Amino acid sequence: GNKALMNWLILHVTTPYKHGISWLCSKAPFAVAEVIWALAILAALVFLVRSVWLIVRGEQKLLRLACRVLALCAAAVLVYCGYTLLWGINYYGDDFSDKSGIVTRGATTEELAALTNSFALKLNELAGAVSRDKNGVFNEDLDTVFAQTRGLYDGISAEFPFLEAPERTPKQMISSPIISRLDFTGFFFPFTAESLINDDSPACLVPSTILHEIAHQRNIAGEDECNFLAILAGLRCDNTTYTYSSALLGFIHLGNALYSADPQTYWAIRGQLDGRVEADLKANSAYWDQFRDNVVEKVSDTVYDAALKSYGDANGMKSYSMVVELLVAYYKDLV
Repeated sequence: GNKALMNWLILHVTTPYKHGISWLCSKAPFAVAEVIWALAILAALVFLVRSVWLIVRGEQKLLRLACRVLALCAAAVLVYCGYTLLWGINYYGDDFSDKSGIVTRGATTEELAALTNSFALKLNELAGAVSRDKNGVFNEDLDTVFAQTRGLYDGISAEFPFLEAPERTPKQMISSPIISRLDFTGFFFPFTAESLINDDSPACLVPSTILHEIAHQRNIAGEDECNFLAILAGLRCDNTTYTYSSALLGFIHLGNALYSADPQTYWAIRGQLDGRVEADLKANSAYWDQFRDNVVEKVSDTVYDAALKSYGDANGMKSYSMVVELLVAYYKDLV
């Protein structure tokens, strides 16, 4: 509850650590975080198998087994404490609204319609400026997309100086197909300060996901705030691929909110979209639909929702979509 102490820890302890460890990990061509995850899972499996084997052979005393289990629990608690120090305290320091002065106030249906329409027009303008496959679906080379991350935040760091930070290129994940089943498009792993991107997800939103995770690199914790910055940074940068992806992300969130308030107006605006934009929206939906209603996704969503709420984010996973209020507040002159 001591925001001043949290801000001091973020400024003088965790941020210097993350800048240093991210520089070190950036030298590796692979995601160091994935190696750590793999080793942790392997160690847990070895522990479990060995314990069962010793019990079956009668060589494992109950007291010794209990001590080993307690030791494992203690290790888990230490990891959780480390995660809280390196990341969780960001939820208790100054957030983006505190630093930027942008105050949200909700949005009227008219404001939602006007802003959703402006994003639709932007998408139509850019639809033909990105590479597409034979079906008209976004098909930019992802290796090139990842190679173009430097300077993407220059346009908004001038407006929000607290976003300035060393440039660290997010990394593609080997475990992306698994991560899709967990319903994630990216991660920020605070122990290595790496941003990890699920490159198996629809390519049209990978650039905006990269921008979202870069916001996490700069101590922005709120998912709604990271989505807002991903949209704003993409619209401000001079890279058409990123601009298109950010406009698409903005349209999806604004459109979802408008659909809930006024379905007829939403479909009227969506009906004016360029066919190539519509192809991207349908491809994105089709990809994620294949993972809906499976047990793994439900468990993952429930756990992550609880984790967000445990750090004071009362909206949990709903916070991803609260970007709408930030967009309306920021673009108030347009609506």
